[in-house]
Amino acid sequence: MVEGHLVTVEWSGDKALGTVYLAAASRPHCKATLSESDEKAHLIVKVHHTSLQELRDIVDELMIAFADIEGE
Repeated sequence: MVEGHLVTVEWSGDKALGTVYLAAASRPHCKATLSESDEKAHLIVKVHHTSLQELRDIVDELMIAFADIEGE
């Protein structure tokens, strides 16, 4: 069995932003799913890597991308 590390990031908010966040989460080692109901969207991003340092780097980059979107 290969050792692995997993981080789950969840976001809820406006449907219009949901697809933007989904696009930002479309990167290697990330599995993103977006669900929508009424005016709300819920995004779940699972980040998996065998290296803890690589996982941290990926999550850091993802959070920076999300912060950039939020700041627009």
